Amino acid sequence: MFHHFTFKERVMLKDLLELGSLKRKNGQSNISEIAKILHKSRYTIKREIKRLKNNNYDPKLADDDYWEKRKKCIKHIIFSDKELRWLDKRFNKYHDTPEQICKNYEKEFGIKFPVCVKTLYKYIYCGLLNLSKENLYFHGKRFKTKNRKDNRGKITNYRIIEEAKHDKYEFGWFQMDTIVGKNHQSSCLVLTEELSKKTFCKKLKENSGAEITKAIKKILNNKIFKNINIKGIITDQGKEFSNWKEVEKITSTNVYFCDAGTPTQKPLVERINRDIRHWFPKGTDFNNITQQEIDWVIDVINNKPRPCLQWLSSQQLFLNLSSHI
Repeated sequence: MFHHFTFKERVMLKDLLELGSLKRKNGQSNISEIAKILHKSRYTIKREIKRLKNNNYDPKLADDDYWEKRKKCIKHIIFSDKELRWLDKRFNKYHDTPEQICKNYEKEFGIKFPVCVKTLYKYIYCGLLNLSKENLYFHGKRFKTKNRKDNRGKITNYRIIEEAKHDKYEFGWFQMDTIVGKNHQSSCLVLTEELSKKTFCKKLKENSGAEITKAIKKILNNKIFKNINIKGIITDQGKEFSNWKEVEKITSTNVYFCDAGTPTQKPLVERINRDIRHWFPKGTDFNNITQQEIDWVIDVINNKPRPCLQWLSSQQLFLNLSSHI
């Protein structure tokens, strides 16, 4: 399989061209040796060197030239005005992922999306169809997770997660967490049902146990909880959950706590937090965000079809499961 030059490989090529040990007696670069090091054909190396049609190879200019030509060589798909308006709404307003775009397009127009998901990503990165990569999760960038020690205040005398012994395919188990705003001066409570991924989010006046209790009361006042039996709640050992006994009284269930510094034991709510952070990135001051704005974002998240739910939305599955109780 053939691979195009990356910017990193172009920088390496520049360094190899200037390396004295890879020069021939006549002062010219040893193209064969450079090709071996880069795992490319000699002809590929020669074409890349001649890309700018001058003697001084510049990786940045060469990479810019590559992307300009790449835009022109892409086979453009012609969309109708109606389809373009739909794409603009789903991607630029609701921030659907390319996978969701392809699936929703098929439901909306009754035909398969004209390009594959991988090609749609290319369209977005090239800025075609008025689809900006800034609307991708993490703005199209990739980040590596870091192992961080949990230095927050801890709680004591609690039920550990091993005591839960719950079935992840059983409806009614919830994961709970908080999202903290700018300078730790604001926060939100996030509550997610495990099986359907249905999420609730309430703004907190302060990151305290009393506020957590009030927020849960507001969530349970929703008529959607009228016939639902909460099996249990899993959360972390943050001191904001120190009022967990009161939470148990309100919800008529048990609260179980993950091991310290182990967010992977509640992966679902962490994943939902990522969705919420897409709309409210780190550094957001929730004191300047209304509950109505938060509700709109949560409604968008809950109504997006998910491949893990057989392309149902969390809202659809939650309602289906709660109606069969």
